Amino acid sequence: MADEKFETLDLPMSEVFSWSEDKTPLRDALWNHYMDTSNKKTLETLKHLKAYENMSSDEVKLEAEKVLQEV
Repeated sequence: MADEKFETLDLPMSEVFSWSEDKTPLRDALWNHYMDTSNKKTLETLKHLKAYENMSSDEVKLEAEKVLQEV
C-alpha cells in the first residue's frame, strides 16, 4: 500500500487546493518554491522538503498551502 502523504505530493495542485488551477504536481511546486526562496541552493531545498516526510497527508496540505499561497 502506497503512503497517503506521498500520493498527496504527487497530485496536481488543482486537485489538492480549490484555489489552484495549476496542473503541476504538488511535489514539483514545492520544489520550485523552495529553490526560488533558497537562491537555487539544492541542499537547502532538500532540507525544506525533508520535513514533509514526517507529516500526515493533512499536514502536508496545510503546510504546502501556507508556503504556496504566499506566492
